[in-house]
Amino acid sequence: MALLRKVVLSLLLAAAVGVLSIAAWELWNYRLSDYLPQNESGANVYERARMLQNRMDLLAKRVGDMELLVLILLGTSGLYAVVFVAASYLSATAFGRQADQTIRHIQDQVGLAMGDLRELQEETEERLRRMTASAPAPVHEEPNPASTTRGWDAQIAEISARLAGFQERHLTEHARLELMEDERTAACLEVMAESRDASSLAGLYLGFARIYGNSDQVFSDSLRSHFYLERALRLATPESALASEVHYQLACRFAASHDFPRAMRELAVAFEHQSKSLDEQLASDIEEGGRLYELATTPPFDRAVNDLLLNMSIGIG
Repeated sequence: MALLRKVVLSLLLAAAVGVLSIAAWELWNYRLSDYLPQNESGANVYERARMLQNRMDLLAKRVGDMELLVLILLGTSGLYAVVFVAASYLSATAFGRQADQTIRHIQDQVGLAMGDLRELQEETEERLRRMTASAPAPVHEEPNPASTTRGWDAQIAEISARLAGFQERHLTEHARLELMEDERTAACLEVMAESRDASSLAGLYLGFARIYGNSDQVFSDSLRSHFYLERALRLATPESALASEVHYQLACRFAASHDFPRAMRELAVAFEHQSKSLDEQLASDIEEGGRLYELATTPPFDRAVNDLLLNMSIGIG
């Protein structure tokens, strides 16, 4: 296509140069004296006839040259029109072919993505079926309180250890399935809690909230993180270190959504009791780029944060 355009452009340029050359030649050879009457007083009839014939031949030659010039101009114009139409058609055809290829490529990618999604769905369903099939059948016996307590504590400790490992790395698909299973197990344990101490479950929900609130994770979900923080706060023992940690995380969550009044209230509740770990977190989060940096630099909340830091310093002193 590019080569054809170059060839046609060369032909057009050559024709234009030829037309200009003929026009220059005609202008150079044009003499007004050829058309003016000459002194014919001393010429006889035959001489006059010869001169008239020469003039007629000259005029005929000029007319022929004009015809050639007009033909060249018409040919050049027609060739340009043909090239313009052909180039437009070829460009439209190439664009349509490229668009069809792009559409087919997109369709192939969508098909591959749908295939991967179906495969993941089938794998998840198969995993759930295996877990359901491997679940122990209920035994209608009087439960042993000691063994039940050990099973309760063991499951909570296992999930807590797994959540601690999840918070330090990006989760794979397998790890995300384990996380979903841990969430389901935690919900079942909450239903079975009855009179047991639910503060350990509050620690699990706090771990879920941290994982879903981690912006480095691809599947981070601020709403889900907030949901788990609220559940952890309901189960945590009031005025405990765990409750203070939950209030602090809620303050960070409200600050991220620019709800500074609620963030400041949660922060004040979190520091009603001195905690070295919270002091270190606050000192880090109010730095530039930290989760509470905007709160600490926005009037009038910056003054409240400074008062809080002053109370921390007095408490430490």
